[in-house]
Amino acid sequence: MFVTSQGSAHGRFTRALQRRDLFQAELAARELGALSLDDALQLVHLYAERRSPKYERAALRWLERYLSEGSPGLVDVAAVAALLAERAGR
Repeated sequence: MFVTSQGSAHGRFTRALQRRDLFQAELAARELGALSLDDALQLVHLYAERRSPKYERAALRWLERYLSEGSPGLVDVAAVAALLAERAGR
């Protein structure tokens, strides 16, 4: 794997999240190809914070992954979906 002087794509993604830099976070995420569920959630939160039009679609995709990759109970799914919906309204 080739690593530039700026570090790995995941390192750039993490730093972009810390700086709340949506553009750089998206660039690094695209380079990574696949984000962990936790990293994807951080990006979803950044979309909400920046009031990006990409928020709802990203939140729905994240929720799909949450359902398929874990084994959450119905109450947990309802709570998570409610929180994501609430963030959309802010």
